[in-house]
Amino acid sequence: MKQKKTHTTPILWTAARAWWSDSAAQDCASFHWLFIIVLFLASSIAISLPFGANRWREANIASQTNQYPGLGYAFEALAQAPFSFTIANGALQLDPPAPEALTAKDWIVELGHNRDHTGDTQRVLQIGTSTLLIRNGSTGTQVSSSLQPFNGLSSDTIKRAAENRRTLSQLIEGVLYTAAFSSIPSILLTLGLLMLVQNLAFVVILGMMLSFAVYGKAPGNQSSVKLKPLEGIKMAAAIMAGPAFLIGLVGLFIPAFKAPFLWLAYSLLAGIRVIMLYTSRYRSARSS
Repeated sequence: MKQKKTHTTPILWTAARAWWSDSAAQDCASFHWLFIIVLFLASSIAISLPFGANRWREANIASQTNQYPGLGYAFEALAQAPFSFTIANGALQLDPPAPEALTAKDWIVELGHNRDHTGDTQRVLQIGTSTLLIRNGSTGTQVSSSLQPFNGLSSDTIKRAAENRRTLSQLIEGVLYTAAFSSIPSILLTLGLLMLVQNLAFVVILGMMLSFAVYGKAPGNQSSVKLKPLEGIKMAAAIMAGPAFLIGLVGLFIPAFKAPFLWLAYSLLAGIRVIMLYTSRYRSARSS
């Protein structure tokens, strides 16, 4: 007797087809919650990629020494200053303890100050009581950071580096890079969590909308209508993953597309896809 073959559609292929196939999208309602959660997390990470990539690019640009012409003179002024300083435990220690200010070419060097230079056109190297700021006021480019990553930096370190131009250049590059990227991990984590919450709200709202499509049944059959919001949420998570991955890849590899524009594009694509599935489910309910 010839054995009958059974064919089972792989779950990943069904989820992928859900991006354009209404029948596959409705099959996603029967998926295990673990798969739906993993798919949702992956799509949330994907849609947060443009925001993270944008911050990374901004930090990379801000960390370049050519953004701060003459910054070497500011560090040389620190090396020649008649006072000493040390950064320890994320705080500035000055000797003497009074705040100090220097000028070097077009740069103002401040130690112990915590002045707000937003909007200033000056070039400022500021080592505050607990923060560092390097700002080119003529372009608005700046890096800022807490002093925690600079523990151990002192006037003696800068004096030794100033004895060799190459060593001083490397020190400046290291300071700029550290200041620009030290907060990137926390920024990326915050952005990821924010996009996760926003995407969750989006999925739940549109999933609830999909569950209401069953009210398309004819009036005589309304007594048998039962809302299944959890199934709607599963379908929404599956069909919205496609636009999320697409927009995430575009934002990651094409810097010309800004993150807010890409989020708007994702919202439109996901919303249109949900409306298409809602219409299909509504018509199917009317004809049943």
